[in-house]
Amino acid sequence: MPSTLKDVYKIKVSYATLPGWKSDITKITEYKDLPENCRKYIEFIEKAVGVPVTWIGNGPEREAMILK
Repeated sequence: MPSTLKDVYKIKVSYATLPGWKSDITKITEYKDLPENCRKYIEFIEKAVGVPVTWIGNGPEREAMILK
């Protein structure tokens, strides 16, 4: 974020619309088994922020994590 309010107006917002998925992923334990659009969404985030995603949460439990 800019350090001053006057610099806030220089921010350019960009939106991306990605296709979703309707299947339940809470029982999935491996990245390769996620729906294709889910994997594409994660890859989009990685490219957008320039950092690889290592862990993916797919449910409310602490154990509901997928190691990519």
